[in-house]
Amino acid sequence: MRLAPVVLAAVCLLVLFTGLDRFGALDQREARDLQVARELVSAGELLTPVLGDEPLFEKPLLAYAPDAVVRILSRSPLLRSRQFRACAAVLLIIVTASVGAEHFGARAAWFSGLVLATSLGLPLASRTDGTQLLATLFGWVGCAGLADAVFGRRAGLGLRLVVAYAALATALVCAGPLPALWPLGGLALYAVLARAPEVWRRAHVGAGLVLMAGLALPWYGAMCERYGGAFLGRVPFFPYAIEARGPWYAGPVLMLSLLVVGFFPWSTLLPAAILHAATWWRAARPRIGGAAPGIGPSAAGRHPAAPDLPPSDPIRREQREEGAAHFFIASLLAGLVPILVYPCPPLPAVLPALPAAALLCGRLLDHLNENAERLAVPIGRATLMLSLFGSVGAVSFALVSTRVPEAAKAFRSLGSLLLTTSWAPFLANFIGRRRLAAALMALPVALGAPAMTVFVVPAMEGYLNVRDVAEAMTAVSPPHAPLVLVDPPPSSLRLYTRRNLVDGSSLGPSLARFHATDGLTYVAFRPSREHEVARAAPAPLEILIRTPSMVLARVRSGPGPVLGVNTQPHV
Repeated sequence: MRLAPVVLAAVCLLVLFTGLDRFGALDQREARDLQVARELVSAGELLTPVLGDEPLFEKPLLAYAPDAVVRILSRSPLLRSRQFRACAAVLLIIVTASVGAEHFGARAAWFSGLVLATSLGLPLASRTDGTQLLATLFGWVGCAGLADAVFGRRAGLGLRLVVAYAALATALVCAGPLPALWPLGGLALYAVLARAPEVWRRAHVGAGLVLMAGLALPWYGAMCERYGGAFLGRVPFFPYAIEARGPWYAGPVLMLSLLVVGFFPWSTLLPAAILHAATWWRAARPRIGGAAPGIGPSAAGRHPAAPDLPPSDPIRREQREEGAAHFFIASLLAGLVPILVYPCPPLPAVLPALPAAALLCGRLLDHLNENAERLAVPIGRATLMLSLFGSVGAVSFALVSTRVPEAAKAFRSLGSLLLTTSWAPFLANFIGRRRLAAALMALPVALGAPAMTVFVVPAMEGYLNVRDVAEAMTAVSPPHAPLVLVDPPPSSLRLYTRRNLVDGSSLGPSLARFHATDGLTYVAFRPSREHEVARAAPAPLEILIRTPSMVLARVRSGPGPVLGVNTQPHV
């Protein structure tokens, strides 16, 4: 295991830091967060997040603080913001590994960190959802403190609990109530299932909640006093409070779907890892009166039949590991519960559950390293499922490539890579190389994530943001020229356009009224609305640039030099 830190560091560099400067800000939350940070800095606002000079009740103000600081200190805010999020992802991996080392041993810790680093949800969150990433980091610092209170060392426990509840309070003012309270939900679920109510006393939950409320109430109270019910109605759904609301019955389906996709490729191994949580690996489970002891009395690490066993005793160690594994199962379930509440959660919403899943898989991989043949059946099933999922994904990429000509080659290459890396573990297991098969399961994300960042996303940028439209508007229009928008502006248009954005919902009057100093009206619209705009325009449209998500055009509407009509891209 001497090379484990080197391997993990190399995987983190490859998955999290590759190609961060190859594409612009994505409209899916990244551009909106950067734009809100820019408006906060320019307005000097210290209380209310704003977008387009209007209050935005999506998530707390502190969620935008990293982007605001980066904008103040750096001339490349987008790149530095992505690097900051990648560093936060590395810290989450370190926290997960440290929790694994405390409860399962050093080797399981390295495996847990590697599993989390090569799960699809982590690099995706580091690209698009820095708020959820920070909330998960602070939430797992708190979860680690709670686990120490139940299973860990008694020395220094008070300080660790203070740090844990301070981290949960930071999550509360960074992302909202649900991202901060799910660790306590996991503790409550474990206490009920293990029949160990004493864990509440060990964790000092009452004092912790007082500490969290004391740190969070100043901002929440000030916002409530200023905006009242309009703010309070959004608070339970932070940090996705402005997303469109889906049907109530979609919650359980989304919860399972996001876990399978977000924990890919290790989601194929997760069911076996959960079942393995009750396996005593190194010592036979002792029986008392013909029945195996439950997890309740032994949860704190003391066996009822042998209360004086030293901590290094195999029975004591197995008992402690089993209790910790059950605690992480409870934490996994609690981390998924917010998905049931969010209006329409994106894939990164599953991130709080992934460290728990990684710890369970890390424990199984640790045992696989000791005795591969004993775990041959679950490894065989996992590699078979991975090969099937990879085949379906490769076919899907091939079908998408026929609909996206700009990125057809990139999607076909990504599909070939996914097919190869998904079948490699199955072939290794087929020839009896169980450990190699488990190691190869990391390849789909370890190689696929950088391929996606370097090749696929840049080719798809026209579908993911409107940076080209914004840059074209800046290049061809006079300073302070109004840009008439038929639909609400994408976040990337606000971020990159240095012109005045005008609501053009009443299309005809807007095209006649809002013209620049050159006598032209500039208008941006979705490609599907081009005929509608052309009918409302007082003169033929001149198409300046056409992208898959937006078209920029101009039309003669006032005095100025006459320009010829050009239907080809101008920029």
